[in-house]
Amino acid sequence: MIVRWKVKEFLDSNNKTAYALWKASGLSRTTTYAIAQGDMEGVQFDTLSKLVEGLEKLTGKRVEIGDLLEVVRP
Repeated sequence: MIVRWKVKEFLDSNNKTAYALWKASGLSRTTTYAIAQGDMEGVQFDTLSKLVEGLEKLTGKRVEIGDLLEVVRP
């Protein structure tokens, strides 16, 4: 079982970019792009909070953790 990021898909489905998320979230550029590309393997709750807040600000929609992460089972 693995847990993978779905942020790129979320951004794409809302016609938003990682750059816009970076500006809206207050996260570092490196962190934002790593998450958007699915390259971040660990994350702290503070980072998740900023990510959710940034996406909600950007899209005007309520964002849940399930919108951002997916459990993949064999």
